[in-house]
Amino acid sequence: TRRPLPAPRASQSSPPASGDLPADAASPEDAFAPDPALAASIDAVTRACDLLLDLGSSCRAHAKPDDTPVTVADLACQALVTRALRQSLGDDVVVVGEEDDAVCVADRTTSQAVAEAVERHGGDGATAVEALARRVCVDDESLDALDMRRDAAESTRRRRGKSSVGSAPARPRYFVLDPIDGTKAFIRGVDDPASPQCAVGLARVDPASGAPDLGVLGLPFWRGPPLRESEGVGVVVAASKGGGCWYKPLFSGEPDFATGWRRARTSNVADVSAATVVTSEGERLENLPIGAALASETFGGASRAPREVRMGCGSLCKYAAVALDVAQVFVQHPPFDYALKGKRSMVWDHAAGIVCAVEAGAAVTDLLGGAVRLDDGEREVRAFEPGGGGILVAAAGIHARCLELYTWGASAG
Repeated sequence: TRRPLPAPRASQSSPPASGDLPADAASPEDAFAPDPALAASIDAVTRACDLLLDLGSSCRAHAKPDDTPVTVADLACQALVTRALRQSLGDDVVVVGEEDDAVCVADRTTSQAVAEAVERHGGDGATAVEALARRVCVDDESLDALDMRRDAAESTRRRRGKSSVGSAPARPRYFVLDPIDGTKAFIRGVDDPASPQCAVGLARVDPASGAPDLGVLGLPFWRGPPLRESEGVGVVVAASKGGGCWYKPLFSGEPDFATGWRRARTSNVADVSAATVVTSEGERLENLPIGAALASETFGGASRAPREVRMGCGSLCKYAAVALDVAQVFVQHPPFDYALKGKRSMVWDHAAGIVCAVEAGAAVTDLLGGAVRLDDGEREVRAFEPGGGGILVAAAGIHARCLELYTWGASAG
C-alpha cells in the first residue's frame, strides 16, 4: 500500500543517535548527507514514483515513431521532475529527457491528463507541461542555453583577467532523465506475476568528464532484498561521486529526509562462478557470450555456472540490481546488427545506473574495457556509442575476468 509523501524537505540534517539505527544502516560517522542537488533529485524522483503508482498502468498510451509506447505517466513524470528541479535549483537547470511534447500538442486529452497528474503531486500543471517542451529532443533550445551559459562564464573570466589559454570552456553540468525506463513493464503493472520492473532514472552529467556525478533511481515495483519483508514495495537508490551509494524504502514515511538510508555495496566476489548475473526475461545465460565461454574447454568447462536472475525491465533496473547486490554482473549487449550498422545508446538509459553501480563498488566499462563517456565531447549530449557496442558492469574483483570471458564468447559466437 502506498503511503503519502511528506512535504519537500531540506537537505541538511543531524545524524540520528547510534542507538536508533537499524543493524544495516549507516553509522553516524558514515551518514548519508546529500548536497542540495542530490536532495532535490531524490525528492523529484520520489514524487515521480508516487505519480506513477497514482496513475497506474492503465493510463492513456500512444505509440512513438519507433513503435515503443509512451504513456501519460511518462510525460507527467518528465514534466513533474523537470519543474521540480527548476523550482529547487533555479530556472536555468537543463534537463535532457527522453520524451517530447509532440503527443501533448497532437492530443489535447493527453495534455490535460498530464497537467492534472502533475497538479495532484504538488506541481503547476500548465507550467510543467510547458517545461516538458523546453528540452533537447524537441529542439536545440536547451543546448543553446548551455552554450550561452558557457560563453557567459568565459566572458566573466576574461573580464576578471583570468586566462583560459590551453583549456576550452566547458558547458555547465546538466541533468538527464528517463521518466520511465521499462514502459512496457510499467504497462504490465505491479501485480503481474512475473514481477516486471521499471525505474525513474535521473542523473547529472559533468561535461568535462562526460560522466555522471550524481544519480537517483526510483523503482516503484521493487520487491525483496535488500528490503525487509515489512518494508513493502518500492526502493529509491541515490549516489554521488565520492559519496557512496545509498538506498531506502521508497515510501518509508520517515519524517527526516536524511534518516533511514542504508549503504549499498556490491559484493566483491572472487570468482565469476560465485556471482549472480542479471539478464533480461528473454535471455538465457548459456546462450550469451559469458555463459558460452564458461562452458567451453578453453576456460575449463566450469562445473558450477553463475546463478542467473532474469528481470523484465530496462537497463536501469539491472544497474540497480548490481548496486543493491542482488546481482554482481550485468552486460548490456550490442544489438545483433551492431557490426553492420553500429549502435548509439541513449544517455538516459545508463547515466543514473552507472554512477549508482560505481559508487556501490562495481566497475563499469564498455565492452572493450574502456571508460564510458556519455557524450561525443562536442555538441551531442543525448546519445553515445560505447566501445564494442555495449557496457559491462561487474563486481570489481571479477570485472577483468568477465571482460575476458565476454570477449572470447563474443568472438566465438
